[in-house]
Amino acid sequence: YLKAHYPAEFMAAVLTNSKSDISKITFFLQECKRMGLDVLGPDVNESVSDFSVNPSGQVRFGLSALKGVGEGPVESILEERNTNGKFKGVFDLLTRLDQGAINKRVLESIALGGGFDGFGELHSAQYIAPSEKYDSFIEHLVKFSVAYHSHKISAATSLFGAIQEEVMVKEPEPPVCREWSLIEKLDKEKDVTGIYISGH
Repeated sequence: YLKAHYPAEFMAAVLTNSKSDISKITFFLQECKRMGLDVLGPDVNESVSDFSVNPSGQVRFGLSALKGVGEGPVESILEERNTNGKFKGVFDLLTRLDQGAINKRVLESIALGGGFDGFGELHSAQYIAPSEKYDSFIEHLVKFSVAYHSHKISAATSLFGAIQEEVMVKEPEPPVCREWSLIEKLDKEKDVTGIYISGH
């Protein structure tokens, strides 16, 4: 009855129940496609922890169902988003979350799964490409986050706090690299979601 009358909600619940088993997730995601249900990848501004149904009736991938992303980082993201609104970009996300809320592995999984694609500022390959100082731009972003929060703490305890606040840590320049082909993007996506979501 539920599957017939509330297919998206039913499948979101079934997927959530199986999120710790990537092979079951793959099976049920294929079932969604067979039923003609749209399954959208993760998005840091729309996804919740579990699989959910968006206002358009599409199944949205849950952030904690991504390989390598635990409940803790997801709670931090959702709490900040619910309190202060959607994130404007990856730098906004890193400066708003508490230091250490998300690590390199979590950022990598979200980026590969397409969770930052909604920002439209960078393409997935740029996150993985080497930056001017580090092996990957993700690593550079983590270092930026640490430096930003350390600076913020020292500014708050300094006599010259107001002046220091203005001289904040500079955002690193994203690397320039070619975009992944659809096949490359889908392969990376499948590594963290268990299925090809953004294409067949």
